[in-house]
Amino acid sequence: MAEDGGSYWVSTLVGLIFMLVVSPFFPVGGPIVGGIIGGYLGPPGAVRGALGGLMGGLIVAAIFSIIAVIGGTAFLGPIGTLIGLGIAVLLFALALYFGFFGALGGAIGGALKAWTESRRKVTR
Repeated sequence: MAEDGGSYWVSTLVGLIFMLVVSPFFPVGGPIVGGIIGGYLGPPGAVRGALGGLMGGLIVAAIFSIIAVIGGTAFLGPIGTLIGLGIAVLLFALALYFGFFGALGGAIGGALKAWTESRRKVTR
């Protein structure tokens, strides 16, 4: 547990789940909003939020890759395995995409949390 904010891994997990659910429907918005949610729920600060968003994005890319390989094997047999592996390689290349937009959203969320906490201290 972080001393100055929320739990780092719980916030990453929440952002990751949001990315998993929304990314197939909104490819750019899902990682960004998932990163914002994860960054805001975690410890304050843009760098911490960006790291949480990056981790969430990379894990989402890995999960999509595993699903592609297993799904290809289950539906098409050995040829499906090769197709699934090809898709997995493509998705790992797209991990930069998920990681970048997740980190961008996480930085926004972390900075927003730091800003709101500094505003609370001023009004107290």
